[in-house]
Amino acid sequence: MFATLTADIGQAKRDLQDHGYCLLECPLPPDEFKALRERLLTVAEQERADGSAFLYDGGNQRVFSLLNKGEEFEELVQEPKVCAVMEELLGFNFLLSSTHANVAGPGGASMYVHADQTFAPTPWPPYPFVANSMWMLDDFTPENGATRLVPGSHKLARQPDYVAGEGNVETVPACAPAGTVMIFDCRLWHQTGANVTRDQRRHGILNYYCRGYLRQQQNFFSSLQPEVLKRATPLMRRLLGWENYLSLGMHDGLP
Repeated sequence: MFATLTADIGQAKRDLQDHGYCLLECPLPPDEFKALRERLLTVAEQERADGSAFLYDGGNQRVFSLLNKGEEFEELVQEPKVCAVMEELLGFNFLLSSTHANVAGPGGASMYVHADQTFAPTPWPPYPFVANSMWMLDDFTPENGATRLVPGSHKLARQPDYVAGEGNVETVPACAPAGTVMIFDCRLWHQTGANVTRDQRRHGILNYYCRGYLRQQQNFFSSLQPEVLKRATPLMRRLLGWENYLSLGMHDGLP
């Protein structure tokens, strides 16, 4: 019923099909993972200190627009193993939709159960429009607010029926060690768990991708810092939406 922590891309793809999510062992070298975590913690702490932090639900924090806040985050959205799984889920020339961090702080409440493609009218097709990757920068535990899931719910291809009480459906925590990447089909019902600890912040980075013909959640054309685009690799430019998707994205006809 549950996905298993694996380094095998084939197993990850099978878990996605069966359960709606997979757990990939950390694909980053230890020094790169350490630098990534330190950078996110620094940015989150700075935003709390200067009063610009987005705080919600009692103790939780979101850190938005990560591509503008450190080159470590630029590398992360292009990680080859994650991109290989995303291509399986979303097809060729998929896009980066947004990238931000979710910090579950002490006393932070759980989020309501939901799926991540509410923008699309139902009935949903038998494939996802969007998919997410949660990079676990700390051990995810039931106590510190691990993401909670309804395994297999992606096969329902719809949002929970809140009138019928499905907002109270039983969820299970996705527990895994720091460094794990949880990739999930965005039809999967899930929620941020409650952080019932007294002093632990649970940090995760959400890189959210979409099919190449969909509008991105973040408007990179107007929000991206010029220096980020200037040093972008060809893959990064494609992920950001600077390349054509078939006949979509033209300037003056096809090149």
